[in-house]
Amino acid sequence: MTDQSELPPGVTPSIGARLRDAREARGLTFEAVAAELRIRSVILEAIEREDHAALPERVYLLGLLRTYARHLGLDPAAVSAAWGGEVLAAMARESEPQAWRGTKGGRAASSGLRAALRSLFGLGLVGLGVLATAAFLVIQLIRFASPPGLSVVSPSEEVLTLSAETRVVVIRGTAGAGTIVLIEKGVGDSVTTEADSAGIWSVEVPLGGGRTEVDISALDPATGSSSGGAVRRVFIVDLPVSDAPRLDVTSPTAGLRVSGGAVPVALTSEPDSIVKVDATDADGEVVMATYTADSGGTIQGDLSLPAGSWSIRFQATGPNGTVSEVLREVEVVFAGVTVTVSGSGSGTWIRVWTDGAIDSTVGPTGITLRDGESRTLRGNSAIDIRFGNPRGAAITLNGRMLEALGVAGVPESWSFRSDGRVLGSTRK
Repeated sequence: MTDQSELPPGVTPSIGARLRDAREARGLTFEAVAAELRIRSVILEAIEREDHAALPERVYLLGLLRTYARHLGLDPAAVSAAWGGEVLAAMARESEPQAWRGTKGGRAASSGLRAALRSLFGLGLVGLGVLATAAFLVIQLIRFASPPGLSVVSPSEEVLTLSAETRVVVIRGTAGAGTIVLIEKGVGDSVTTEADSAGIWSVEVPLGGGRTEVDISALDPATGSSSGGAVRRVFIVDLPVSDAPRLDVTSPTAGLRVSGGAVPVALTSEPDSIVKVDATDADGEVVMATYTADSGGTIQGDLSLPAGSWSIRFQATGPNGTVSEVLREVEVVFAGVTVTVSGSGSGTWIRVWTDGAIDSTVGPTGITLRDGESRTLRGNSAIDIRFGNPRGAAITLNGRMLEALGVAGVPESWSFRSDGRVLGSTRK
């Protein structure tokens, strides 16, 4: 690096040296800068050596010089103006007659000449500044007046309709070698690619169902100019045709908390369709049921479940095998004891005691439950039931189906407790 402290007073480093010092201070190599700015490394080396013979024409050189200075953190305008001043001074020194430089008269004349040159030099700097500013404006005008070329080759149609199975589309096109191509699907949803050495680029764009609009633009990294207006492509992906049966579950609602085990079921499906239901708790226990819709497609009923958290799945199957499915999460809790007795087969007669007293809903003489008839009984601690035929009843305790009790045709009494126990009873 150049040691500026060793320079004579009033003398500043040359522009090439200042650029070199700035580059080395940042630890940059010519290759790294060339890759970033897309300016050949041999040009960068020639600029730092101030090798004018190896540099391009002045109008192009000043643009490269400003780009290089800006990248290194230097003032582009000052660097380009100073570069022009050094070139003019070098030309003046070369034009000074050699024969005058060693004589007293020559020194005096040379002194006068230098004074005149300094005046001209000052005027020249002003002129160079004007020229540099004009050149800069011309370069900027050229940059923006000559945006990078961009062409979308495939798809050629502006609006393209695709099948429902389409998940991705490939967009291909041409641009200048190294041009950056930006593909935007929406705010914050974009991807970039770069045209290869032959100017060819392509990119895959994922698609969803329905309409997707894509805007394509280009940026020349060497000049910073863009292609201006974007090229638009519109892709319309057909939505899949669903032939699954209708299934609208209005009850249970998501997160329903049921007290007593009877989960209300209300749904709408196809007329006369069959809806299967399976409920699974945290321990893997499964309760299954089947409902048949009426002529209007309506289903209403209850689903008895034991205490716990349940995931309930409703499924309706169409004539071609397609399935509609709805999931609901519910929680079932019990306070006290709840017993549901349903007549099964030949049915049974029952008499009920709730918490030690005759149940008022059944009465002291009891009732007969025929096949399909049911009665739900609730108490705080215990419900005792006298069965005329224990095998003629289906029984659930706090929502849990019990195995068959007793002997067919032999009257027996049983006590159902809030803690889930089933004990023999002496009630008659």
